[in-house]
Amino acid sequence: MHERSHTHNSQTAPEPDPAPEKLFGATLYPHRSLSRRHYNRMIAGLLLLCLIAAFRFFAVGAWPVVIFVTIDILALWLAFHLSYRQARLHENIRLSAKDLIVTRVQPNGSAESWRFDPYWVQVKLVATEGGDDNMLVFSSHGERLQVGAFLTAAERRSLAEKLWRAMAPLKGR
Repeated sequence: MHERSHTHNSQTAPEPDPAPEKLFGATLYPHRSLSRRHYNRMIAGLLLLCLIAAFRFFAVGAWPVVIFVTIDILALWLAFHLSYRQARLHENIRLSAKDLIVTRVQPNGSAESWRFDPYWVQVKLVATEGGDDNMLVFSSHGERLQVGAFLTAAERRSLAEKLWRAMAPLKGR
């Protein structure tokens, strides 16, 4: 059985019944190569370099360049701010003997959940064009859900293998 629900604020969602024993659980996050601390250092360094350049241009009488340097600083800050905001996207996967629940939380905090019967759901690693790339897809009763689109191909493969091992006893394999 596949059920889909939407919640826009996880704090106002009704409390579920006591959860059955969790057989598998994972929270998936997009990879960020730059930590928040390093991001702040990089922005401070870029700001310092741009301010030095702006001061030099202002000192030689080319004050209009300062406007463009300011725009550059704001554009860099905005690009990184949006990138870090997107990093708030995450997916939770919880498998119990009763159900497989996938919850996707968007950067704005809205959440969408899918519930599958673990006996019927198929966890497929589908090869895509482009060589080693793949998609992790949960399917049941004609419904398909792509999971972990922001993960690398190797990470999706590893997740699929862990799910297959966790689900094998439920399917009598």
